[in-house]
Amino acid sequence: MLRPTDNADAPVPKKPTMNEIAVACGVSQATVSLVLNHAPGTRISPTTRDLVLQKAAELGYHVAHRVAGRRPVIAMLINDVTSSPHVAGLIDGVAEAANEAGYLVSLVPTAGDDETEQSAIGFLSSLPVAGVIYTRLVTQEVVVPPGLTDWPCILLNCYVERDRIPSVVPGDQAAGLTAVLSLLDAGHRRIAYIGGEDSIEASRERLKGYKRALATRDVPFDPALVVKGGWTIAGGYMALKRLLKFPDPPTAVFCFCDRTAVGVYNAAVEAGLVIGRDLSVIGFDNEAYTADMLPPLTTMELPHVDMARHAVEELVAMINHQKTPSRPARLKFDCQMIQRQSVSPLPVPGHRRETV
Repeated sequence: MLRPTDNADAPVPKKPTMNEIAVACGVSQATVSLVLNHAPGTRISPTTRDLVLQKAAELGYHVAHRVAGRRPVIAMLINDVTSSPHVAGLIDGVAEAANEAGYLVSLVPTAGDDETEQSAIGFLSSLPVAGVIYTRLVTQEVVVPPGLTDWPCILLNCYVERDRIPSVVPGDQAAGLTAVLSLLDAGHRRIAYIGGEDSIEASRERLKGYKRALATRDVPFDPALVVKGGWTIAGGYMALKRLLKFPDPPTAVFCFCDRTAVGVYNAAVEAGLVIGRDLSVIGFDNEAYTADMLPPLTTMELPHVDMARHAVEELVAMINHQKTPSRPARLKFDCQMIQRQSVSPLPVPGHRRETV
């Protein structure tokens, strides 16, 4: 029988952690991670770097051997990856641009939960993270979690109060202006806006663009022509049914999203109207099915891929040059109009005309 050694019950020495080093140095855990993983382009002073390395040595912290040629990481924190087709553009744009720049992407879905985001930041501290892209699926103002800006950081499809962190967002107001101006230039004056909920920033911004377009052409704003349709097919259907009861119904409709436009199509057909002849319609989002609608839907395209690629390019510049970009803190990307057959000139009373 083997006899137990005298120190068999002695506690096993605990391996020091990055958090312990951070507390000892009076810095964040993310800063310790950046130093110990030798992440490139970090904005850490030589004094802080030396302090972290010295304290790590004193505590007996050993950095695991890194594989030669291992790429630095760009972390992408996003609140949702399942509920919308738009997420693909954001993720693909980041992944492609990061790969081209020589970075790997670590995608971390958080459901927008504060605790999950804090856990994610702790997890990222164990990786050779060079920078972070903080993302929202729906454009909105956010409050970023503590510790996020210990890395070079840029916001994608969201922004913070007073634009203290660089951000990239779509130009929803300009898109609304473009869409409604195109209808006005086609001769329409009774133009409805079937919007989303007031709580959605994109809906509010597109309504501002709608109003600006009317004012630009000296067309009076009629609040009765603004109807909430949410972002559903049923919402668009019910909204147009309501609008068609007016003595002077609209001849054109600008929709908050393409799903709303599908509902508008259904209600128009039920009423015996021909889209692109009796009623012009513009959607928003350029979802895959819009080119196959009858007639194909004119729509505004969200520039998610371009926004994501630009966010990576700016983040890489921040990492390499260790400075914030010299531009307005919130950069708005134009939404392109995809012109199809759902819009045509206002018909002359008493005359039929062909669709375009």
